[in-house]
Amino acid sequence: MSRSIQSRRNSQQGVRLAQIHSERKRNRRPIFAASQRGHSSARVIGLPLDVTFPRLKGVRWRYCTRWDEGPAAVLGMSLLRLGICRPNDWSGSAVDFVERGFSRFCSQNRVVDAKKVWVGDLRITDSLFEVTGQERNQVEAGREGITDHLYLVGDYEAAASIPIGATLARLEAEHPLLPAAFYQVFTTNLYKWMRVYDYIDGQEHAETWMEDLSEEESEASVYRKVDLEIPACIKAHAKPLKYRRAKNLLQGIRPSTGVARELIRHLLEMDAHGQGREHAWPGHISEVDVPGIDEWIMDAENSRPGCLITWYENDAINACFDEEAQHMGENGPCQPNVALPIHLDVPMKRLDQETRRVFDHAGAMLRSLASAAKIVEIIRDVYDEYLREHRIEPGLPVEPGAAGVREE
Repeated sequence: MSRSIQSRRNSQQGVRLAQIHSERKRNRRPIFAASQRGHSSARVIGLPLDVTFPRLKGVRWRYCTRWDEGPAAVLGMSLLRLGICRPNDWSGSAVDFVERGFSRFCSQNRVVDAKKVWVGDLRITDSLFEVTGQERNQVEAGREGITDHLYLVGDYEAAASIPIGATLARLEAEHPLLPAAFYQVFTTNLYKWMRVYDYIDGQEHAETWMEDLSEEESEASVYRKVDLEIPACIKAHAKPLKYRRAKNLLQGIRPSTGVARELIRHLLEMDAHGQGREHAWPGHISEVDVPGIDEWIMDAENSRPGCLITWYENDAINACFDEEAQHMGENGPCQPNVALPIHLDVPMKRLDQETRRVFDHAGAMLRSLASAAKIVEIIRDVYDEYLREHRIEPGLPVEPGAAGVREE
């Protein structure tokens, strides 16, 4: 069951987790009726003609220009040297060669588990943002040669819903500091791979809009509830309980319930996969490496969130997110959540080192998000149990709405 909140983006755009979909359109030729003349004319029906249809079995359905094949060939040779691609992956196309190796790499790093919760793209591309066919033709027409760099780009088409309030109450029964410790380590690791929308984002949104409200309007608005709904276990301990101390608490505690044990086990596993990793925002790419990147970032909007952490469905955080989600991407393309460049015009040894670094990051991301998916599934189960106990109907539909925002 999908529990994600769809953002305002065409879900058909991009390559979802290394799967390539053909976007070629076939135009049917119109069949015209016989022309009508003012007088009758003789019509002769001749003998049937022999017609031969070519066999299309084995013919490639996708056409790639040299702009696609050239960079893919350079990267493919590096992936072959690193053992990510194999000789038998070759079918005559460098693009297909890289795709097969990349797909297998993703499968080996638990992409199937990650896709149970996270809805997004992880792709190798020559552009930091999605472009139309016309835009791509314009870019290629202006090029003097084949591109000298590619990117590993990660983005999210929907924000995964994580109603964590009931889970925090369970953890507080184990230890007063456990909810804050769990929240601190969980969000710190999620931030390595995505933009996280939680109560802090809700507070910033509420403060911005409350500036223009009268005192009476402010008191009656949902914005006031953002602060009021923060659980005491988070409000009292979240700020003083930093990541290192929170992790030490998780490692030393011995929970009495199976749910708490599973949550902590998966969280420590998630943390281990992400050790030493930092969020690869596009802003980390220097102007020296990619000329024009600073200007593009200035014109682009903030990244779409990969998840929405609320206390309960339909709370004040949810309301703030709904307002922001309706306007995401209106003033320009949204930055991807992850962007790592691969320079192709460098010596072979350096190319292999850079490719290995980028793919190591991708592997750590997928494994960490696979463990995070286990955590989110448990949190949702706990929340469903809370709903049954309190006989509350869930606020999210089974599938995302067509407008891109959760339907009430």
